[in-house]
Amino acid sequence: MTTDYSKEVIQLTPKEHKSTALTMDWFAAKAMYPPRVGVKVTPLINGDKAFGAVYDAIYSAQKSVEIISWGFDPAMRFKPGGDRIGELLDVRGRHGVKTRVLIWKNPLANFVENTIIGDGLGGSGGTAMGSGMIRGSAGSNRTLEDRQQLEYRRTIHQHELTKLRAGEIPAYGTSGYRYDKREKELQDILTDTETRLNGQGAYNKLRGSGAPGYSPDDEEYTREWFNRIHDERMQNVEFRTRDFSTEIPLNAIIRGPQMAKERGRLATLYRLMKDEAPDTHFAHMLGLTLFASHHQKMVLVDYEDAANAVGFVMGHNMHRNYWDTSAHLYNDKAAQRSPGFGPWQDLSTKVQGPVLHDLNHNFTSAWDRETSWVKKWFEDGMQAQRQPIKPDNFKAAGSTTAQICRTQPQEGAETSILELYHKALGNVRDYAYFENQYFRYAPFSRQLRELAAAYMAKGRDKDLYVFVVTNNPNSKDFSSTTYSSLQELGQEQLMPQAQRSLTEDMLRKRSELAYLEANPHNDSYVQRAQLNRAEVLKSQITELEKKGVTPEVEERMGGLKQKDVAELGKPKSDDGEDAKPYTLKDLPGIKVAIATLTACTPEPGGTLGKDDQAYFRDIYVHSKLLVVDDVFSLLSSANINTRSMHTDSELGVAMPDPELAKQWREELWGLHAGRSFSDSKGRFKAAANFKHWNKVMDDNWEKKGRGLPLVAHLSPFWDVETPYAKAID
Repeated sequence: MTTDYSKEVIQLTPKEHKSTALTMDWFAAKAMYPPRVGVKVTPLINGDKAFGAVYDAIYSAQKSVEIISWGFDPAMRFKPGGDRIGELLDVRGRHGVKTRVLIWKNPLANFVENTIIGDGLGGSGGTAMGSGMIRGSAGSNRTLEDRQQLEYRRTIHQHELTKLRAGEIPAYGTSGYRYDKREKELQDILTDTETRLNGQGAYNKLRGSGAPGYSPDDEEYTREWFNRIHDERMQNVEFRTRDFSTEIPLNAIIRGPQMAKERGRLATLYRLMKDEAPDTHFAHMLGLTLFASHHQKMVLVDYEDAANAVGFVMGHNMHRNYWDTSAHLYNDKAAQRSPGFGPWQDLSTKVQGPVLHDLNHNFTSAWDRETSWVKKWFEDGMQAQRQPIKPDNFKAAGSTTAQICRTQPQEGAETSILELYHKALGNVRDYAYFENQYFRYAPFSRQLRELAAAYMAKGRDKDLYVFVVTNNPNSKDFSSTTYSSLQELGQEQLMPQAQRSLTEDMLRKRSELAYLEANPHNDSYVQRAQLNRAEVLKSQITELEKKGVTPEVEERMGGLKQKDVAELGKPKSDDGEDAKPYTLKDLPGIKVAIATLTACTPEPGGTLGKDDQAYFRDIYVHSKLLVVDDVFSLLSSANINTRSMHTDSELGVAMPDPELAKQWREELWGLHAGRSFSDSKGRFKAAANFKHWNKVMDDNWEKKGRGLPLVAHLSPFWDVETPYAKAID
């Protein structure tokens, strides 16, 4: 059950307390866990730091290791060239370290995305589709050989292009038609080769063990690891999966008393229908309920040894595509990434001190929930066994006051992450920074817009600044929530394909309405139906106008074909004109920068050889971070969407610590934009940073359009692929 911590009273005695400082409230009042003092939080930026720290903690473990994650690949190497994580857990188990791994598994969802690499259908050892034993596909080297052949061909064609440009191929000369034609052929071949190489590397779903096709040894290893786990042949290593239940009255009898308080899918659907999640239509609610996931990520090591215990609150999943360095190099081999997975931006934290008590509660309650009902009746669960260990057992490890927060529909429908977001955004005085996989929760955008308007109404002459790093949706569906979030901030023109599809819909409805009004039927019954249809059309047109389909948008986007939109952002001339095909709304009192991240070769800031070209890859942003005013930061597993705020289980740590907030901002903006601006006293300079962000994005827009290396990774958000469609994810 959640507790309302806002009712706590702190008594001040004048003779004992010489001074006191009052601050805004930064903590969730209705949460399972209270704020804890004496916490040390260490930011872990990107996979080499995060997975390296987790590896070291597990390697040094003496008593226990507890892992919760959305996904798990036992063949993944947390350190390049190091042991597979499955091997590390196996070795620690043989040394007496008790390891428990708890991963979300939904059979239907696994057909879309295989979260447990090598577990197979029903633990058979294979892909989500089955064991993968047929035709020995798990041991095939074919994909690996295909990739090596592509890399060899790339080298050959690069060498030929270099010799051609140096005039070392006499048959082509140094100019003329044959030279130009062959140069263009080689450029096209190299571009196609890069695209094919970048597209290889995803986890298999239908063959083998689920590991990447270029890793036959790993495919065999993952299958064997899970076969050993399920046959209980691995000492001191226990693996369980979890999902959401459907409430059945017999649960409490069959599965133990704990299930009497269980909240499942039906309870979640009921909450959503009671208007808990604004702007959510019923189909969206149903999809969220049926396919809710356990999305938490945490690691807890040696909890029984309070002096040496350590925990991790993570955004990273234990899949190999989550590993990358902060350099986000274009080339996989140079970056030491698994081939083909691509650059990846992600964030986690290492935590020490009293909050470990709360991480333990989160783990043990989940672990006990998935314990066999027979054991529940005859043995104490983990939570009961660890009851003697209290928060006071953990000495202060640092100076941060932190709060573990969650979305946890199963336990009192906790939504403290949502509460913290609303509270922090309500406290913004200078800037808010979102770095998140998605930007799909319009209430947050609306809150910031309304806050800025309220400041203006009170006579404030300073703008609020909103900085966002996220991904382009770049998909065929589910764009309405992203579009709404951008529209609340005057940024919807950054989704021209969605605007085009809305405009098409508007033009069809206006045309139909005009025809009905100009051609009333003679029959009164039919005429009444026409009038009813006209009223429906007028209502739909009004809704489209609310979505930003203005006459200006109709004129600009009307008549464009889907393929035309992709051409909008390409450079038109060299006359120095601003080639960007959009003009963003200037909302009063608020300035907004929406960005994505891009890797290139040569690396940002590099130079091209004569007649060479740059290649580009998106850096996938998987981070889940909020920073406010160099005062508060929240790192969690929660995406900015309805799913993470209401229906999936999520885990985070909230930190109203100025040093930490400033550290996040300076390190991340240094990576993304090249630098972050502070004044002589270390205070954030909003206008200078906003100007710098826009200059970097403008420069990169122009350079990418002309095939030149970027100046930094920060790129403008610009989605020319996603049409407008109702979200159901």
